[in-house]
Amino acid sequence: MKKNNNLLEVPNINSSDAHVKNLIYKIDDLFNSHYKSSQKSEYLCVCSGGTTSSCARNGLITLDLRKEYNQIHLEKEKNLIKIGGGVIMKDLMNYLEKHNKTFPTGLSKLPGAGYILTGGISPMSRRYGLAIDNIESIKGYLGNGNFISLEQNSLDSSQKLLWEGLKGAAPFLAIITEIGLKTFQSHPIQIIEGFVDDNELSKIINLAEGFPENLSLQWIYAEDIYIYIFAEIKNDSDNKITKNYLKKLEKFNSLKIKSYENYNQVNFFPKELDLFELNKNNHSEVISLLGGDLKDNVQIFVKCMNEIIRDKPNKSCYVASQQLGGKTKELNHKSSFFIHRASTWKPWIYAAWKKGDPKEKEIVLKWMNESWKKLKIFFPNIHLAQIHNHLNSHEEEVYLSFGERLSELKTLKNICDPESILPPL
Repeated sequence: MKKNNNLLEVPNINSSDAHVKNLIYKIDDLFNSHYKSSQKSEYLCVCSGGTTSSCARNGLITLDLRKEYNQIHLEKEKNLIKIGGGVIMKDLMNYLEKHNKTFPTGLSKLPGAGYILTGGISPMSRRYGLAIDNIESIKGYLGNGNFISLEQNSLDSSQKLLWEGLKGAAPFLAIITEIGLKTFQSHPIQIIEGFVDDNELSKIINLAEGFPENLSLQWIYAEDIYIYIFAEIKNDSDNKITKNYLKKLEKFNSLKIKSYENYNQVNFFPKELDLFELNKNNHSEVISLLGGDLKDNVQIFVKCMNEIIRDKPNKSCYVASQQLGGKTKELNHKSSFFIHRASTWKPWIYAAWKKGDPKEKEIVLKWMNESWKKLKIFFPNIHLAQIHNHLNSHEEEVYLSFGERLSELKTLKNICDPESILPPL
């Protein structure tokens, strides 16, 4: 085995440190007869952006899509952009910005197409839906090697279930080489941000649960609490609504208003804020939860959060959250394999430890799992943005992600990936 020196830069330190068995850039190399006979259908890691702990692993094969599948093509008259499976969100947004267009990407610009295919929750999702709600076409290869080319407007009855499965559960079924996405006209953005205390967080969460679709709340609780209220100003109505909410927020003295020409210019949770300890010698795991409105339980929730943060094992660990709702609740839960359409909040637990320190790793993962257990009462479901088939929680996470559609997913898995070269369920 060798360290993955030929991988492009990998943001996730776990994957960056992996000693991979083999590195592949082209799908043709994966499915040719020599490879298939020599590798005996071993489990494959797929890297589209490099932000997860599962894109490279010790002793396993990695397919890095970023080198050969990084094409971007805008069909401006159709408001459609086609991107390769190895395009990272930063490159997508920079390209769209040149054409005064935008797309609902997440808080970080580092992820690749996996962000889109596993759901894609954005500060803009309340108005424009999840990333998967804006997929128009998909090309790629099933785990069995068969090429697929699907377009939403020309699906036949035999393709419908696969189309739905690829929107939310693609990593289990296929390697995606091209995605066609709707794009949207870019508009000015206002951000209301600052440090708040736990009592203020409770009040702001209650306020946010009544937000119109052009507003959303994001927060992080590490050593202190920092919030972002995102507002898109598309027209006079947006401007008026946002001003009304700004008046309600005036009592929170620490909050400041910043204006941006477009969404791509916003940089969430920059390292300059020193919100948590960034350490390049850390390994980490992330688990993402989903749940509905907190309503009258918000103070109990914040008290629970205080306990979780009090008990965190080091300064690198934190809990953060994004807000859903609006458009994300309108679509039928059977339109994709992101089934938890009633969700309002997506909190995630970030757990980090010094690499090479198994004792600290054990302590940190115990904290992550205990924190998850405490938060389940508020957020009972999972958003499977990162696949943890190397952790004991994997099967429970899969069940809490796909619920009533898990049996359909297992059927698709047996058809599309019978030798299980892609992550197992």
